[in-house]
Amino acid sequence: MRMRGLIAVLPLLGLIAVTTGEARAQCAFDQSYPNANDVLQALQEPITLQFSIEIELKDVRLFDEARAEWPIDWVRSPTEVRAAEFRPLEPLPPGNYSIEWNGYVRRHWHPDGGSVPFTIASADGTATAAPVSPAAAPTAGGVPRVGPASPYRALLGAAAPPPGR
Repeated sequence: MRMRGLIAVLPLLGLIAVTTGEARAQCAFDQSYPNANDVLQALQEPITLQFSIEIELKDVRLFDEARAEWPIDWVRSPTEVRAAEFRPLEPLPPGNYSIEWNGYVRRHWHPDGGSVPFTIASADGTATAAPVSPAAAPTAGGVPRVGPASPYRALLGAAAPPPGR
């Protein structure tokens, strides 16, 4: 009987051993200039991406809020890198932008990528807010997703109960 139990457990242990490496994989991104959601008066050069481990960067692009790609001077490296620096080839007018990158982390055997949104403020120092997506905007006369008696309020993004309750 013990042998049957051991044989039944072995495939499960093998599955755990094979898939655990992917589950432990971490994002390689560490920091950038500009940082996520920064509001800048002017873009200081260069734009930088820094990574906590080596990554094979495959693509780095700069987009405005209309998803128009802005040309940059980034050149793909034939080796893994821990940082990337590049400059826009044209001055960026006030507005919302996003740096997007994709790569492959050989150490963890998985693709990696991300985006860093930032804003260039207008000359008077005010930032233009990003447009609200239709999914985030409440509908007129709409019914709330979560009622006060719902047991799943916290899972659906509701705030914690008031103190003392």
